[in-house]
Amino acid sequence: MKNIKRILSFITVITMLLTVTGCHKKNEIAIKAKDLEFTSAYYMCSLITADSLAKSKINENLTEEEAQKEVDYYSQKIDGKKFEKWVKDEALDSIKEIAAVKLLCKENKLELDKETIESAEYYADYYWTQYGYSALYEPNGVSKKTFTEFMKDSYYSNKYFDFIYGKDGQKELNSQEVVNKIYDNFIIADVLQATFTSEMQDTDKQALKAKLDGYVNDLKNGKKTFEQVYNEYNNVTEENHQHSEDEDVPKDEYAQILGAKDTGYDSEYYSKIKDMAIGEVNLLPLENDAGYILVIKQDITADEYYAKNLDSTARHLMKDEEFEKSIKDYCKKFELDVNNYAVNQFKVKKIVQPDYSNAY
Repeated sequence: MKNIKRILSFITVITMLLTVTGCHKKNEIAIKAKDLEFTSAYYMCSLITADSLAKSKINENLTEEEAQKEVDYYSQKIDGKKFEKWVKDEALDSIKEIAAVKLLCKENKLELDKETIESAEYYADYYWTQYGYSALYEPNGVSKKTFTEFMKDSYYSNKYFDFIYGKDGQKELNSQEVVNKIYDNFIIADVLQATFTSEMQDTDKQALKAKLDGYVNDLKNGKKTFEQVYNEYNNVTEENHQHSEDEDVPKDEYAQILGAKDTGYDSEYYSKIKDMAIGEVNLLPLENDAGYILVIKQDITADEYYAKNLDSTARHLMKDEEFEKSIKDYCKKFELDVNNYAVNQFKVKKIVQPDYSNAY
């Protein structure tokens, strides 16, 4: 799970990085872990992820004033380490933990199923083509094949986690406790967001507020359904309204999952909406006077979809800390055999910001 988080954390960073490095031989082995081998290009994937994570950590601690200026990341420290040192250590630690879960899966005869592999390949292709990752990796000698392998390996952590804590796992969790965790940390609500635009004058904002107040009254009085309000506000007609044909979908297609802090579904409005009664309608202001959200709190316990689809998330909330400690403990049982010549050719300081105006 931790390695998935690392990669997902890297994916959501808006300012991705383009690295200019030295050349390396095709399929050059940079790192070995027992009978596992990782190429120089694979190490480069890990290094880019670590560099992006490091910058994110620094950015999170910047004041508003500091955030407005150009940041000298290389003069910063993370956990008492110089920036470059932290990035290099994190890259190797990440590979070691990937190796650990792959070795543990091998020891327990666990393999990624066809559906998981297809999912990994789909997302790798999506990020590569739709998010412009080819422009990020190819200049570093990282092929789409290597990036896909890097993405696929991140799924082994979840595979082993389920083997331990999933249904019928070695340390299977009490199903009712899992459900309770879901209902304690997640809510659902129909949400309509109305954001002010830069062109709006005060009179326009007041008119929008009056319109939303009208929707609230109509909903409270039963004159309109949320679907009618949503379609009216967004100019959606039956002809252009696309209904999902999937079988595994919520009963309420407009319901959104809102989670407590550090749940993966974090919402700044979670506490306010959680305190509302089921069916209650409310109009809440967006932060920084950016507009409003119209919400109707719904009953998450009334739809089995959420207990099913948030099951894995809840188990991770309950056991990630214990699981990650067990992986770190396993990592102590073996050492990485690092080809310093292959690894040291990649310099953290050569990482530059890409020009996204030409990246797509």
